[in-house]
Amino acid sequence: MGKKTGFLDYARETSYEVPPTERIKNFDEFHIPLSTKEQQKQGARCMDCGIPFCQYGQKIKGMFSGCPLNNLIPEWNDLVFKGKYEQAHKRLKKTNNFPEFTSRVCPALCEKACTCSLDGEAVSVKENEHAIIEYAYEHLLEEPKPPIKRVGKKIAVIGSGPAGLGCCRYTQSTWL
Repeated sequence: MGKKTGFLDYARETSYEVPPTERIKNFDEFHIPLSTKEQQKQGARCMDCGIPFCQYGQKIKGMFSGCPLNNLIPEWNDLVFKGKYEQAHKRLKKTNNFPEFTSRVCPALCEKACTCSLDGEAVSVKENEHAIIEYAYEHLLEEPKPPIKRVGKKIAVIGSGPAGLGCCRYTQSTWL
């Protein structure tokens, strides 16, 4: 799993954010991602801890810890480290049908549950998830999947939360 000493060899790094005074001048992306080499180092930091608390969303004393989607985090961290982004995308899609949003807005409970954070900084899981889905879009691994046959029915989706957005994703071709 990753590099056995990766969490000791590499410091945690995250994407660079353009200062707000510059952001307001355009509509460009303001999170400048790490290079592929730096992203692989972040994947190497996953320490094969034995019990991946990061991927197990559980309620403890009324609060949640770990990924509520039960994402296979150590697996795709390892694949990012090895540069196998296509396989990492397949692992990510097994549990998360909307990583293009979750990689941007998730509060990263997985990082709070990371074993590395007990004596240092957590693995940058959210950054790795974002790198995987951006790679997938760049290499056309994600694309629209219109229905084979339209049935003429229409739906209404109320709300813009994760459930509403997920519903829209799978019914986008039948919108009004």
